[in-house]
Amino acid sequence: MIASGPQPSWRLSLVVPKAAAEAFEAAVDMAAGLSTFETADGDLWRIDAWFAAPPDLAALNARACAVAAAHGLPPPELRVTAVPEVDWVSRSQTAQPPISAGRFHVHGRHDRGTAPAGAIAIELEAGQAFGTGRHETTRGCLLMLDRLARRRRYRRCLDLGCGSGVLAIAMARRWRRPVLASDIDPVAVATARENARHNHVGRLVGVFAADGIVPRRRRAYDLIVANILARPLVRLAPAVSAASDRDGCIVLSGLLKSQERQVLSAYRAFGFSPWYRITLGDWPTLALRRPA
Repeated sequence: MIASGPQPSWRLSLVVPKAAAEAFEAAVDMAAGLSTFETADGDLWRIDAWFAAPPDLAALNARACAVAAAHGLPPPELRVTAVPEVDWVSRSQTAQPPISAGRFHVHGRHDRGTAPAGAIAIELEAGQAFGTGRHETTRGCLLMLDRLARRRRYRRCLDLGCGSGVLAIAMARRWRRPVLASDIDPVAVATARENARHNHVGRLVGVFAADGIVPRRRRAYDLIVANILARPLVRLAPAVSAASDRDGCIVLSGLLKSQERQVLSAYRAFGFSPWYRITLGDWPTLALRRPA
């Protein structure tokens, strides 16, 4: 069972040079969760590590100092703050209206039956997993799937970094074909499976815990959706490209406008070119394919 109420957690934050970010990430890899963000100064990155219990600051500081010394850097300042987890289910039920993205209508249990005629309704309680459809990246992916559906019927789909499973559910509901989904977070995997069952596509959506590409079955994927972050998108470019069918499509999201050139460059190296682009706020969603 996934806990849905607010629980205390602790966040460790440090700002480090971009070139050494991966080494500092490894220094705090004992965390329950890890996020890395580019700061306004592109040469500096902020690392946020999340802990279920108060972290051993002395041990973490010693590891960070060792990394700094190995890279000829001054020791970073480590800040630990106690942060209550947001009860996303309760907040969704009390404050969040349904959203529409093309034919897709994403809503909570409290708004059941509100979908307009002809819409594909997805009932979602995200719990502790990312992906309620409200963030620009998720909504951009839903709009892109709606656009792609007008051009082609996809048959072998992958949702990479599935979070709540909303995109995998959308693909399964739209094309009634099996969809594979993966996430590195076991909580997300459990949430996505439950959401798929709740939306009556549990037999179509297979969810796996994986750090990267789920091994394809028989043939390459003709549609891969990856709504993650810019750095993993770049890192996974070789694997994603290899797993894509020759005439397949790749949808990338989770990147900022300032990161678009870097991400596109990684996929251009494998023959992909931009096909469609949807931008919501500072967040572009890109559809790529190889020229015929």
